[in-house]
Amino acid sequence: MSVFAYPSETIREAEKPLLEAGIPLMARAARALANRAAAMVKSDHGQVTGTRICVLAGPGNNAGDALFAAATLGRRGAAVTVITLFDRTHEDGLAAARAAGAQIVTFTTALADGARADALSELSRSDLVLDGILGTGGRRGLPDHIASLIADWAPHRTGRLIAVDVPSDLDPNNTGAEKRLHADLTVTFGGLKTELIDPRVDEFIGTIDVVDIGLGVDPGQATAELLDSDDLVTGFPRPDETGHKYSRGVTGVLAGSEEYPGAGVLTTTSAVNTGAGMVRYLGSPLVAEFVLGLHPEVVSASGRIDAVVLGPGDPEPEFVHSLAEALTGNRTPVVVDAGGLDMIARTESMAGTWLADRPLIITPHAAELARLLSRLLGEIITAGRIGANPIRWALRAAELTGAIVLLKGHHTVIAAPDGHVVLPAPGPGSLATAGSGDVLAGILGTLAATTAAHVRYDSDDRTHPPREWARLAGLGVLLHNEAGRRAVTASGFADALAEVVSELIHGVD
Repeated sequence: MSVFAYPSETIREAEKPLLEAGIPLMARAARALANRAAAMVKSDHGQVTGTRICVLAGPGNNAGDALFAAATLGRRGAAVTVITLFDRTHEDGLAAARAAGAQIVTFTTALADGARADALSELSRSDLVLDGILGTGGRRGLPDHIASLIADWAPHRTGRLIAVDVPSDLDPNNTGAEKRLHADLTVTFGGLKTELIDPRVDEFIGTIDVVDIGLGVDPGQATAELLDSDDLVTGFPRPDETGHKYSRGVTGVLAGSEEYPGAGVLTTTSAVNTGAGMVRYLGSPLVAEFVLGLHPEVVSASGRIDAVVLGPGDPEPEFVHSLAEALTGNRTPVVVDAGGLDMIARTESMAGTWLADRPLIITPHAAELARLLSRLLGEIITAGRIGANPIRWALRAAELTGAIVLLKGHHTVIAAPDGHVVLPAPGPGSLATAGSGDVLAGILGTLAATTAAHVRYDSDDRTHPPREWARLAGLGVLLHNEAGRRAVTASGFADALAEVVSELIHGVD
């Protein structure tokens, strides 16, 4: 189910009144950390007793969480060693670890040379290491004596590592992965931190376990939402028993051309199989023949539409102009993919164009977004720069265009103009094939049409905030992922959608 991510400052602000009221937040965090650590060593070694636990202790509260957790593990029979890395650490936590029998190795800057052998020996023979070095305020590089210790330990590491709250040195711009800690598990407290959702730091985080310590953070303060397949099951729009074809949404498809007719077929098939009440094909008569030959339920005559898919297969300009005339003056949602992105790139803002003042979803891959941003910003933006920081560039594009930007890739990033980000779970590698984006566009168009039709018939509220459209796009990606798990070609994905959507609507026997 959905997990919301918050800036670290938001989590700290939520902690303050509870700490002032004497709520033992550190005790809650340390207890949860000890339980996760015990589960890990039991999984690996069958029991806690006799295992070796090492704490890398920094100067702050992360060290306190780790030290109190290590004290608990020591009382359960683990052999605990604490390596202190600064001139100070969490005093109460260190006292608790000592009382539970922990051995202390002091590895500060002044004493590093003399203690290096002992520190390396303890790390190398540990079954589990707890990274309590730095928290959310200390991600700008580890001191040299710590970085060199980690680099020396890395070739000899045999045990596992849990990062406490966030991995130390999580700055995504830092280089030298051999001098950084690679966690198997990150146990974070109070809420998911936005630092942990950046795709650039995946290799340092491992699995993320969010522990509720009672902060009660308002999801409205979140800057990102992570979606998984459970969200698709609960959030997919199902037809109402009393509904009709128009209340289910009419999807308009302007995709394909005489040069690329297949894109029109894929996009339309996808729209039909996603469950639209009706699909209108709005493009080339030649492509319409192919479409109607496969899907006689598709309508090629003009009429009501609740959302439009535009762009796959470079539709001819005359059909784009006709669509623009038909949509001028209304707020019909539009999904723009592939060649359709060029019409956005030709203007520095959406103001004054027929695409303005309506829900707009654009679906570039990194190279397409690079071309778009290069035109909008007047400088060279490369696909490599976008791949190195996809969240940043997706947000920048959303700000510039006013659109929901769905940046396609293994880690798809969906950015809204208000700064909100939606991150759907990654799909299978089979989705990386020609025509896959056309299928996704048809899915998004139908979900947008269904949402718009619902507003038309069932709601007094005619608007949806940008983050709701971003979430809808995230559900579309999850649906695309499920189709990708059942086929290996784009036409296979489009066909598989019928089975996936049937299961979502009717359930699985």
